[in-house]
Amino acid sequence: MGVTASVSSSRRLFAGRDQPAKAVGKLAGLAGIFLILLAPAARAFDYDRYQPADIDVISARKPPAGLGVDVFPAKFYRFEVTLASQAAPCQTKFLKWAMQTSGINKEAIEKAPITHCIQIKSAKGKRVTMFIQDVLAGSLAQEAPTGGKLTLYAMLIYFDQNGPGVVVSEFSGQNSNASDQKANADCGCGTQFHSGSDFEAKEGTPVPVLADGIVVKIEQDELATVDTPTAGKCGRYVVVKHTFPNGRVAYSRYAQLGRLVDKAGKPISVGLQVKAKDSVGEVGSTGRFHFEVRPIESATMDRSPEWSQRYGADLTMDWSRYAPVDPAKFEPAEFDKKGTAADKK
Repeated sequence: MGVTASVSSSRRLFAGRDQPAKAVGKLAGLAGIFLILLAPAARAFDYDRYQPADIDVISARKPPAGLGVDVFPAKFYRFEVTLASQAAPCQTKFLKWAMQTSGINKEAIEKAPITHCIQIKSAKGKRVTMFIQDVLAGSLAQEAPTGGKLTLYAMLIYFDQNGPGVVVSEFSGQNSNASDQKANADCGCGTQFHSGSDFEAKEGTPVPVLADGIVVKIEQDELATVDTPTAGKCGRYVVVKHTFPNGRVAYSRYAQLGRLVDKAGKPISVGLQVKAKDSVGEVGSTGRFHFEVRPIESATMDRSPEWSQRYGADLTMDWSRYAPVDPAKFEPAEFDKKGTAADKK
């Protein structure tokens, strides 16, 4: 059995986008800024990582031979199911062993106790038992009635003779509260695909900047739409331009904001010089904001006549010309080391 993966922590532990052993280092410079500065108010859960899957198909997998168990790096799935029974205590000793064997560190497992299981009913009516993090058990009872429809965000850890070993990391249901429904919704930042990461935090929480830079764009319209495939409708936003020592440049954008003010509450303006972790705005009434990174790369530059016609004369829209990258995988130090003259601007 292969054992190579780890999982990072966020709103519910084991919910992150990257592998945990690397996540502390990687995310501390980027998305991790938000997790560190906004904690404990922030609830950053990467819903996009969880791919749609059919529990009937997964459960139909042939079990390992004999008394064998297949353990592998965690796989992240989103299931549409019916809740058959609420959380109840169950044996999880083997699960914890399997999680450690799959690469999840012991400290992370201990920080998110798992002592309960739920039963769900699949589309074909099959009953499947799943483990659920204790922090979710009470919420599930309040927000999701037995027999109600659920969306489960879960990790597949192992297969044994009884079927898949699945741990529920988050859920949404018909009776979830309004703030959770907003959190689960697509933020609209990208008409073809989501262009960054979304974070949750209490309204009024300052939103910190990725790195030193200069504010090059401020959008005050909460209904603002950018007509490019990777931008879409993001409401109020701020764009910061970062020029690194080697001459390479990247843009970072902070969208779906409330007030566009600094930490002291004073309005920010184009041309403002900011330092890493300075505030460029506040979380709005939705309790959510969007973060993206767009390096200036010649290979990803939009040279289409459509872009030039719409935004070619507006220098403040230059950021939209470049493709976004996964913020969790963008490392400023590595970006500063690599590149060619063609990628400097």
